[in-house]
Amino acid sequence: MSKSFKFITGVVLAAGKGVRMNSQLPKVLHKLCGLPLIYYPLSLLSSLHLKNIIVVLGHKKEEVKEEIVKEFKGINFACQRVLNGSAKALESALKYVDTPYLLVMCADSSFLDKKVFQKAISFHISKRNACTVLSRESSSPSSLGRIIRDSRNEILEIREEVDLDRKNMPSLKEVNAGIYIFNREELSKQIKKVKPHPKKKEYFLTDIIEIFRRKNYKVRAFKVGEREIFYSVNSLKDLIEAEKVVRTYLIEGLIDKGVRILDPQTTFLGPKTFIGKNSVIYPFTFLENNVKIGNSCGVGPFVHLREGTVIGDNSYIGNFTELVRTKLSSRVKMKHFGYLGDTEVGSKVNIGAGVVTANFDGKKKNKTKISDSAFIGSDTIIVAPVKIGKSAFTGAGSVITKDVKDKTLVVGAPAKKVREIKNV
Repeated sequence: MSKSFKFITGVVLAAGKGVRMNSQLPKVLHKLCGLPLIYYPLSLLSSLHLKNIIVVLGHKKEEVKEEIVKEFKGINFACQRVLNGSAKALESALKYVDTPYLLVMCADSSFLDKKVFQKAISFHISKRNACTVLSRESSSPSSLGRIIRDSRNEILEIREEVDLDRKNMPSLKEVNAGIYIFNREELSKQIKKVKPHPKKKEYFLTDIIEIFRRKNYKVRAFKVGEREIFYSVNSLKDLIEAEKVVRTYLIEGLIDKGVRILDPQTTFLGPKTFIGKNSVIYPFTFLENNVKIGNSCGVGPFVHLREGTVIGDNSYIGNFTELVRTKLSSRVKMKHFGYLGDTEVGSKVNIGAGVVTANFDGKKKNKTKISDSAFIGSDTIIVAPVKIGKSAFTGAGSVITKDVKDKTLVVGAPAKKVREIKNV
C-alpha cells in the first residue's frame, strides 16, 4: 500500500514563458517521451497521495490548464498575474495552502523515482528543518543554481549562474534541483522579504535560503545520489537530452520486467507504453503512449504503434507496419508492411504484406472488424466500415467494400464471392 502524505501540499510552478525554448508553445507543454513536461511532476506528486496539489499558471494559462485537466483530476490552480519570478509564483499559491508543509517543484525538472521524494520528506521532518533543498552533483552544471556552503558544510545560499564569480564556477558542482520542502509557517512570514534581482528584476525563490539563514531557520540540503535519474529542461537542446534520460529509465524498467529490447537507442516509447513479459522489441520501433503489447509478442523492426493500439499475446507485428486505435487478439501475424486504423482483429488472423484499411472517408473515421482465423491476402484494401467473417479469405489485391461472410473466399476489385470454404 502506498504511503500517504496528507499533511503536505504539492505546488508546481508552471507560470513562466520559457523564453529559451524559442517557441510559441508554453514550455511545460513541450512533449517529453510523448507527454507534456508538466505530466511528470504532477504524476509524481499524485503518486505521493498529498492532501492537495496546486499548479501555478501564468503564460497561456488556459492552454496549459486544458492539458492538465485532460490527464489529472482534483488539481487546483493559482494564477501569477505578473510574471516576475519564482518567489512571486509561490507566493500566489500560499493562500490556498492549509497544510504544515509544502513540496515545491518546478514544472520543467524532476527526479523520476518517487522514493527520492519520500526520503526527502522524512529527512525534512526528522531534522526539523524550515527548508530542505534537494541537490545533486553535476559534471555539467551550466545554467543551474549552485549550492554555496560555509566552512562547516552548512548551506549559505543558492547562487544563480548569472551571479557567480567565473573563477569559482568550475569548483562548484553541487546544484539546486529546483525542488524544495518548506514549513508553511516560516515560508509565509519570510517570502515577502525576497527582493528583485538587480539585473533581471525578478524575484528568485532561491533567495529565500539566505533570508532563512539570517533568521536562524534550519536549512539543509538533501543530496540525492548520482544514480537517481534527473532531468532539467530550459531549452530545446535540454529537451533532447531529457528525452534520452527518461527513455533510458523507462527501457531499463521494462528490461527488468522481462522484456527484451534489442537496441534501446532506436526504441522510442513513453511512460504509458505497456509491454508484457517475454516480448521482443526490434530496432527502429516507435511505441506511443496508451499502447499495450501483450506477453511473448514480437514487434519490429520499423514499426509505429500509435495511441490506442492493443496487441494480444503471442502476436507478431513486423517490418514497416503502422497501427492506430487498433486491437489485435492473440496469435495475430502481420509480418510485412501495412496499415490498420480503427480495426478490431480476432485471434489467429494472418494479415498479408501490403494490407491497408481505408478508415477515413473524408469526414469521419470508420471501423473494420476482422474475425477469428481470417486470412487477409497481400495488398488487400479494406474500405471501412466493413466486417470480415470467421475463417474468411481475401485474395491478393482485393478491394473489400462490403461485409464478407464466414468461411467465404472473395477476390477482385471490388471483391466478389468466389466460393465457400469448407474444412477450415
